[in-house]
Amino acid sequence: MDGQARHRRPSSPRRDVTVDHSGEESWSSFANAYRPDGSLAEQRVFNRDGSRIVSEFNESGSRGDWDERHTVITKDGRKLTFETSGDVQRTYDENGRLIGASVWTNDGPEALPMVQQAFLPAIPPAVTTTIELGLILFAWLASRNQSNGIAVFGFKAREYREQGSPQEPDAVFVAQLTRDDVEKACKQLGDVQKRTDAAVAKVRKDGDYEDPADFGTKVHAIIARGINNLNDPNYIAEVSVMKSRMEDAYYGKKGTVRVDAFENKPETSTVCVYDPKTGSRPLSRPRMGELANTAERRFPGTKRIIVIEVRPGQK
Repeated sequence: MDGQARHRRPSSPRRDVTVDHSGEESWSSFANAYRPDGSLAEQRVFNRDGSRIVSEFNESGSRGDWDERHTVITKDGRKLTFETSGDVQRTYDENGRLIGASVWTNDGPEALPMVQQAFLPAIPPAVTTTIELGLILFAWLASRNQSNGIAVFGFKAREYREQGSPQEPDAVFVAQLTRDDVEKACKQLGDVQKRTDAAVAKVRKDGDYEDPADFGTKVHAIIARGINNLNDPNYIAEVSVMKSRMEDAYYGKKGTVRVDAFENKPETSTVCVYDPKTGSRPLSRPRMGELANTAERRFPGTKRIIVIEVRPGQK
């Protein structure tokens, strides 16, 4: 080995920037920073609403206290950090105070007891902020869904109504999990995925649609009809009034139809909500409210809700 080879420095960290020129995504650009070995170290996402996400990823096999953490900052400066280690996720406010902790189980997220540091006073969970900033992170993670990486947003129904307390912390859980982990909690994911893929393929093949809104309407109608024809009271599809209104306003066309699929698991008081996507509009706080209200109306006694976006071609 010559002297030049012996003293050659490792390759420099690589950075790249991606910009959305279509204007259709909730994000406008994001930048990745990689380690010399090619692994992702940091990611910065800039959203069109002025919010941003700073994500950090620990080195594989390291002995750190976390695997990845995502800090969400709104346009007006509110900030939360979602830190994940294995199946456990902890949420911290802008001062580093722990405001929520949960663990992903085969039934979805379960709240964990919180231990505050002695010099930091306990504070009630900021449920509104947690839900809102969690949705920002969820929108980004869902847009990155892959064949074996599915974003989930899990929360307690009562927490959405802001009935949490320091003694019973919320169990908001926002992360991208393996498909196997998600399917253990939400067993109809594979069925909704197959129906979504088949409906998209059929509508594209038929070619009988006017625009993206009409395309989505036909896809959702096929999905809803197939699920409801099963006559399973714990697996239904229901028209989303709010989503349809949002699509009407966005596309400037009346009469669009959007549906959500609901899987009820009465043994655990859990409802999995599947949101088939043909466009790129993210889930909003009012839409989350609609999902929670529908789940509780159709399945009284619902305690836990898990939301999953299903995009064609994810499996």
